[in-house]
Amino acid sequence: MNAVDISDWKEFQISSLFKISSPASRSIKTYNEGDVPYVSSGSVNNGIISYLEPNEDEELEKGNCITVSPLDGSSFYQEDDFLGRGGAGSAISLLRNDNLTKYNALFICTVIKIMAQKFDYSDALTSNNLKTLKISLPAQKDKNGEFLIDVKKRYSNEGFIPDWDYMGSYMKAIEEKAQRRIDILNKL
Repeated sequence: MNAVDISDWKEFQISSLFKISSPASRSIKTYNEGDVPYVSSGSVNNGIISYLEPNEDEELEKGNCITVSPLDGSSFYQEDDFLGRGGAGSAISLLRNDNLTKYNALFICTVIKIMAQKFDYSDALTSNNLKTLKISLPAQKDKNGEFLIDVKKRYSNEGFIPDWDYMGSYMKAIEEKAQRRIDILNKL
């Protein structure tokens, strides 16, 4: 796989890319064990710290979103519905966009995690800091290599459009390469 050329990536503010929300306020102590992931601000295991049984008539957080920890910027793609840790303090943030897929989300999670390194415990990646966080991403180009410009400027003040397809294809290729290596190892 070739090295990624980031020299012409463009800056996008998180709040221009995503609808940002927070999960309902929940205390893990009020739940019984179950089979629904409970996503908190952990930095491993996709942020899942337990599997719980939702309370009666409780709505789950919808999958196909990115969760971001305010503590260290750990960002994970949540494919399926889940219970999210809301409330104050270390409540996660949820990022949604209709263009989000598993693969482009994995790409963006990596970029957010890298950019979040500038925050520390005293200056956490709160939802307000997350809204103004700028990340660099590949932008869509036409067949001549010129940047496509969105006249409505939905994603950036300059009109650049994230290249959702490139990000997704790149991560899918990484996954396929890793799977081929696993298959080789399994044959040994």
